[in-house]
Amino acid sequence: MSAYFPHVDLPALKKFAAAAAAAEHASRVSRNANGGKKNTKGKGKARVQEKTGPYPSVVGCEDTVWAGEEMILITFDPQSVPLGPHSMVAHFPHGRPSFTTKALVGMTQVVRESAQIAAPKIYGYYDNVPNHINAEVVLLEMIPGDCLEDIWEDLKPRQIMTICARLGELLVKLFNCRSQLLCSETNVPDSPPRTPLESNNYRRPVLLSRPFDEGPLASMEPQEALTSTHDYLLALSKRPERVFASPDDPANTAGRDTGWPDHPPLTDADVVLLRDTWNRLGSLIPYHSGGFYIPGSLSPEARYTAYSVLQSKEYGVRHADMQMRRFVVRWARPGDEHSDATLALTGWEHAHRAPLWACARMPPWLAPHVHPHEPLSWEAQRHARQVVFHSVFRADCVPQARAWEWVVAYVYGATERWFEGVLGAHWGFRDTAEVLLVRLKEHWVRERPDVPFPLDVGGPYLSGVGAGQVRPLGGENGALRERGVDAKDMVYRRRSFVDGVRVAMSELAGGIDLPEDVAWPEGVDSIGGDPNDVD
Repeated sequence: MSAYFPHVDLPALKKFAAAAAAAEHASRVSRNANGGKKNTKGKGKARVQEKTGPYPSVVGCEDTVWAGEEMILITFDPQSVPLGPHSMVAHFPHGRPSFTTKALVGMTQVVRESAQIAAPKIYGYYDNVPNHINAEVVLLEMIPGDCLEDIWEDLKPRQIMTICARLGELLVKLFNCRSQLLCSETNVPDSPPRTPLESNNYRRPVLLSRPFDEGPLASMEPQEALTSTHDYLLALSKRPERVFASPDDPANTAGRDTGWPDHPPLTDADVVLLRDTWNRLGSLIPYHSGGFYIPGSLSPEARYTAYSVLQSKEYGVRHADMQMRRFVVRWARPGDEHSDATLALTGWEHAHRAPLWACARMPPWLAPHVHPHEPLSWEAQRHARQVVFHSVFRADCVPQARAWEWVVAYVYGATERWFEGVLGAHWGFRDTAEVLLVRLKEHWVRERPDVPFPLDVGGPYLSGVGAGQVRPLGGENGALRERGVDAKDMVYRRRSFVDGVRVAMSELAGGIDLPEDVAWPEGVDSIGGDPNDVD
């Protein structure tokens, strides 16, 4: 019995894994037998046996942790699979039934085939129950290499530069893997098969991401795929309306539980206030769908280029959980600090299509946070980001035009990402959102003084709604989940609102020293600040 997954039928899992390995092995044998020449000597059963070879024999099935996830490691007798695979891991996705597993399969296939990104190969899957294993499961290639989180502290400076260079290439590949839908790739075959009606339901285009699957939203119908950035931001702003629309709906009761220890359920007054706040945020969407904050100092040609990127009708891939533990490093020459490396990324159920400005972001371990357990100091993060920029501009595999688009979206899309994070925050952060609206107004006035800010914020707004109604939804000590906004940088557990806001707004007005030899497009003298830099 598995300690991690006691409900899983291990004999059935072994049988499923052996069949998946046999299918992989058979295809390799048929391709490689006789040097690719057709064998005409054998016929019938004897010839079939010659092609298929020995059947895979499972010799190990044990719990393991790989790429930050609890899984089951399955190993085979090497003699029974001479061409591999010699092992695989069984991953049991958690999230929306069927949809999350399909998203893992579909997004992995997309990034492997369309973006040429190193991601685990999928040997087989069950995306619905009942099935023989008693669980949804995906059999993944266990990519050889080291978990980046495990080796980071021992890396030499040259090795860190190599990893950051490969990271830059990966980020641009995700950015350039385009689609005309804002969605998760869930249109994969059902396994086991479903009825046509059920299949159409689970294979329809939907958008799975943490904001749309939080709390009671996870039990409601998934967010349908969207076709514009405006509709995407509007859907984020309407989440509280979906949860609290009907007083008799179980979602209304469930949504009042924030999940924070020692915090009472939200009251009717709280719900009125938070719905009003998110409707107010929604009124700002036309200014934050892309391009409103592009500096007027740019030449007309440069402004046109920036607008075309930030307002693009094509969407890239955003991996929303690029924690350090999800990266696997495989050195071409282990032990040689000058060796090149392959950087693989796992956890593709957390990926989805997003606006280009939302896709152009650094992993969270290269962005500053206000907590004491960061793997890199802020100065080390700044240096690593510099290497990523060098990689974006100099990598042979990245067309320079597309590399420039990533930099434009990264720098000039900072406020859009920030605003997206506020809209996508948990509705329990209502008071924090109001504080951030005050800071947003300050930023707006500084960057766009020609356009009046359209909302009352701070004192004028609070006096209008009645100050006596307002109470801290996060608790006296600000005990908020490390959910935050924009890569978890806005709100921190047991941090004051002031601390969170200070870092959040610093991200809107930082500075970066880009390589002087970068060939910027004509009419652009400088690109501006790195939104992740803080003083």
